[in-house]
Amino acid sequence: IKNKIKGHVLMISSNRGIEPSWSPYGISKLGINGITKGIAQELIKHDIVVNAIAPGPTATRMQSYEMGESIYTEQNKILRYTMPEEVAEYAVLLVSQLGNTIVGDTIYMSGGRGIIDIR
Repeated sequence: IKNKIKGHVLMISSNRGIEPSWSPYGISKLGINGITKGIAQELIKHDIVVNAIAPGPTATRMQSYEMGESIYTEQNKILRYTMPEEVAEYAVLLVSQLGNTIVGDTIYMSGGRGIIDIR
């Protein structure tokens, strides 16, 4: 702000942030979604756009996924893991000029889990 640098801040959340939460992980994602709105409110007047991206089950080691394995999963309605490359594409969009009108939002990549289907 002091140096008048404009741009984007992208928080990384999870689709767990839209589900009822009792675990530290889920509660932390609810917190990220809330603080995204608060920081966005404060920084937009300095031309700094803040958003979050919230993927669902993603083909990573956190899901015990190893590269080259099947991406099939029953954890969401699309019956497959989100690929890290898909998350990266949305991230690039949100921090580009295309993301300038998306402010304080969390973009969910849930595959339907927690959005149209509560587990």
